[in-house]
Amino acid sequence: MTDRKYTHKIVMYDVNGLVRTARFISEEWADNIMEHEIVTEGFFDSSGTYFKLNNIVQINPVEVIEG
Repeated sequence: MTDRKYTHKIVMYDVNGLVRTARFISEEWADNIMEHEIVTEGFFDSSGTYFKLNNIVQINPVEVIEG
């Protein structure tokens, strides 16, 4: 998946060491996930990908995608 149309991302690692990257079209959307919805079972990113959080062991802070 290309990062070109997205401005922010959250990188996560699961129990198997796989990297999961959620991409967002705005900082507000990404921050909202980090602040409010991270306590739920999962969330959707701007591309419509669902991230189930039960196997995630590390969630990095929101990063800016450099163009």
